[in-house]
This record gives sequence, structure tokens and C-alpha cells, in this order.
Amino acid sequence: MMDAFVQFFTALPNTSQAALIGSAVTLLGALFAAAIALLSVLVTHRGNEKRLAKQLAHDREQKRIEREMELRRDVYLETAEAIVAGINLIGRYADLGIPKDDLGKEYFEKRGAIAKVHLIGREATVKALLTFNQELGSAVMRMALLRNPLVQMQARLKVLSDQIQAFGKERDRMVELMRQLNFDGNREEHRWAFVNNTFEFERKRVADCIAEQQALEAKLKGEWVTFAAECFDTVKRLSLLVPAAVRAVREELEMPLNYTEYKTEYEANIVRHHEMLSEFLSSLQKPAEG
Repeated sequence: MMDAFVQFFTALPNTSQAALIGSAVTLLGALFAAAIALLSVLVTHRGNEKRLAKQLAHDREQKRIEREMELRRDVYLETAEAIVAGINLIGRYADLGIPKDDLGKEYFEKRGAIAKVHLIGREATVKALLTFNQELGSAVMRMALLRNPLVQMQARLKVLSDQIQAFGKERDRMVELMRQLNFDGNREEHRWAFVNNTFEFERKRVADCIAEQQALEAKLKGEWVTFAAECFDTVKRLSLLVPAAVRAVREELEMPLNYTEYKTEYEANIVRHHEMLSEFLSSLQKPAEG
């Protein structure tokens, strides 16, 4: 095949040979240019594929980070509400008028958020919340034990108040009987004796209840002031644990914070609030001391 082509080519005139060679060179040049262009397209396409893959991977990573941050924000907002409810719970112990079952209702509804932090929080955040939770748990048990005797005294005062009213009504009824007997001119000794004895009995019961009531009120007031001071001191101690948790959370959420300034201002505000409460309790003690 090649020999026949060579014989055919050599048999051609020189001008035809030159034209054929030129055509072949042109064809080869075109083929080479096409090959170069195709290679360039393939290289460019490959590069675009790599860049697209990197971009898609970057977008997926960004979306993952955004979803994670959104989840963290939601959990930490709920956790912040639980922390506030926990601190308020200790303050509520000082209010003896709140039923036991209602004391921690708000906190118990929100505290589940704190448990979620163990699943998503970094080590510093988990440690800060563990410290707060441990302090809060021990505080709740301590406040419950200290509050119980005061609640019992308050319940006894309610009983005494009811008895004073009941005994007083019976005493007053005897007074009305005396007036009626006197109005009727009744001089029956046994009847007057019964009414007088009943009156004296009820009067003494009222007097005894009032004496016990006054003594118990004074005791309750003194012990309540001491208990309230313990509640407020505990609220202060728990509140001072908050900045460490706030710092850890904001670092996780990549939210800038001048921690030194924040901590200084926060603690100053807690101290001012505690001083006002202490002054209030001191004002309650002054009349008793005088």
C-alpha cells in the first residue's frame, strides 16, 4: 500500500507534489490545532469540574455550619431561659405564700434545655453549665429544708387565726346571752353560772391563741428574715456563675464579647441589686430591735 502510494507520488509532476505536500501540511496543522483545542477544552473542563466540586463541598460545609449554628442558638436561648428560671426559683423560696407545687413549675418546664447542651456544647460550655447545675441543685435542696419549718409556722398561724375567730364568736354569743338574760330580768343562778363559765372559757382560749399567735408571728418574722437573706445570698452566688457560661456560649457562636468589661458591669449590677435587698431586710429588723 505504502509502495504504491510512493510510486504514485513520484510519478506526479513537481508542482503536483508540492501542492500535495502543502495540502498534507495544512491538514496536519489543522488536525494538530484541533487536537490542541480539544486538549485545552478537556483541561478547562477538568479544572471547572474540580472548582465546581470544591465549591459544592464548600457550600455543603457552609450549610452544615449554618445549620449547626442555628441549632446551637436555639438550644442556648432555651438554656438561658432555664438558667434565669433556676435563679428565680431560689428567690421564690423566700415567698412563703407560694404553694410548694408551684415553686419550681417554670424551671421544671424549661430545665430540659440544659440537658441538650451536653449533646452539642463544647467542653468549656458543658463545664460551665455543670458547675451552675450542681450549685443550683444543692441550693434547691437546702432552701427546701430551710423553708419547711417556716411554712409549718405559717400554717399554724392560719389555724390560730381561725380558732381566734371561732372562739371569739362563741365568746361574743355568751355576751349576747348575758344581755338577753339581763334584759329579761332572769336571775337563775345556774343559767348565769353556765353563761359566765362559758364566757370565761372562750375568753381565755381567745387570749391564749392571741398570745401564741403574737409570739409565733415574731418568731416567724425573725426566722424569715434570716431565711430570705440566705435565699438572696444564694441568688447572688448563682448569678455570678453566669458570665463564664455566657463567655463559653458566645465563643461557640463566634460572637465577639469584651469579657472583662461585661463581667465587671454584670457583677457590679448583681452587687447593687443584692445591696438593695439587704437594706430591705435590715429595715424589717429595725422595728423589732427598737
